[in-house]
Amino acid sequence: MEAHKQTSFTFEIDNFSEKQFVISSTTFLSGGCKWYVKVHPKGDHIDDHMSMYLCVANPESLRFGWKRRASFSMALLNQSGKELYRKDGNIFT
Repeated sequence: MEAHKQTSFTFEIDNFSEKQFVISSTTFLSGGCKWYVKVHPKGDHIDDHMSMYLCVANPESLRFGWKRRASFSMALLNQSGKELYRKDGNIFT
């Protein structure tokens, strides 16, 4: 199995509690693919939750049948320094 380099990306959102609409990060490169983080401050069809997604930045430019397994973790840090972690693996098609 091929070893992959670990990538770190930080997406800071100022005044998060005031945000109402979807927020997207800048793109970053990892594993030869461009990615971005998409945040729904008021949830994605669940109003009392925040939703956060790791997204492929350019899916239309990828060949038919393209898949990528991504092992990632996301850490949320509030202004008080409290951390929440989520770790998932997904297949992107």
